[in-house]
Amino acid sequence: MRLLRLPSIHHDSSCVVISGDDASVVVDPGTSWYQLNVRERLEAALEGMPAVNAILLTHRHFDTAGAAKHLAENWDVPVRIHPEGAGALEGGDLLTTWASRFNSDMPVTEVIPLEESERFDLGGVVITVLHLPGHTSDSVGYWMADRGVLVAGDLLPKPAHPARWDLPTGCLPDLHASIEAVLELNLESIVCGHGEWLQGEEQVRTELERHRDFLAACMENEGGRPASWPRPHPTCSWLTPEPEWPQ
Repeated sequence: MRLLRLPSIHHDSSCVVISGDDASVVVDPGTSWYQLNVRERLEAALEGMPAVNAILLTHRHFDTAGAAKHLAENWDVPVRIHPEGAGALEGGDLLTTWASRFNSDMPVTEVIPLEESERFDLGGVVITVLHLPGHTSDSVGYWMADRGVLVAGDLLPKPAHPARWDLPTGCLPDLHASIEAVLELNLESIVCGHGEWLQGEEQVRTELERHRDFLAACMENEGGRPASWPRPHPTCSWLTPEPEWPQ
């Protein structure tokens, strides 16, 4: 298996390539703003690797899914997303995709809904779909059980920056429950939605527990973030602790 993370541009998500012996997939290609640049970077990264056979999305937001249509049409591959998010992409919804906050249109994108616990066999590596709602109702992770790796999307946007739940279809108790579910996987590595990887079982567990405990405290605080924390930028998928969390 080869797993490659292309660092994000501006508030785009990190674009992830997963390759096995027989096929590759691209996860979360980012906004449509940089789609030509992302396509060039991906095609260079994929040289000599098995062809891409699907675009996989962790959720419906513009910063993860905006470029999916462009890549799918150029590569003639399907776009896959949880059923909860399918209508938003096929209808070009501006609200729940958060495209409106980017002052952008959401490309109308044909999709094939994911099935519960669907598996993608790339040859030598199998990806399992995990429904992990909270940031959005359609949020999923892509789990490689035999490698102990999870591509988490904005369940964990950055190690020291917890996910937002105050966006359309977000839910704080669901986000907390999803973190709890991921803790049960005993992961070796997490690919975060916008930040660096988490590597090593100890670091992964430490960060997940910190995020879980923060979310539990927010639920006790009637669902609000700490008053001292700055209000996030409208296009930002994460919260910024004040004072900063140590990394």
